Amino acid sequence: KSIESCWAEAVSVLDSHAAGSPGVSPAAMGWGGGGKGYGGWGGAPVWQPMFQKGWGKGDGKGKRRTDPEKTAWIGGLPADDVSIERNKALLEHLKQAGDCKYVRIGKSGQGSAGFSSAEEVQTAIATLNGSTFQGSVIEVDVWTKKEA
Repeated sequence: KSIESCWAEAVSVLDSHAAGSPGVSPAAMGWGGGGKGYGGWGGAPVWQPMFQKGWGKGDGKGKRRTDPEKTAWIGGLPADDVSIERNKALLEHLKQAGDCKYVRIGKSGQGSAGFSSAEEVQTAIATLNGSTFQGSVIEVDVWTKKEA
């Protein structure tokens, strides 16, 4: 059985039990009623093979944090016009200023562009801020962390 089907079955049993219909009690499902010590299921989760690594763990690369020194903030693009093609075209547009490694523009029309050096970020800000890209005047500025 898949995790989803197990959860759906458990929820329907609990719902029917709460509604007063006779069915399997939550204690019989291993929920409560005895304090088994491991989330009420007793032992390791059945559906996770022992040889697997923990839940959702990557392959050890860790989070790739963007270096704020080498990242430029991009704005002024139309919102809800997200496409891989636009990001690729913008990458080419930004390469006028230096070695632009990547462009990530979200639904808001704002995002970031990564360069190989801090000097190239400064060059991009100086040369491309206020330039026209696909009919939009784009803003290129220093990357600052979002205010909490």
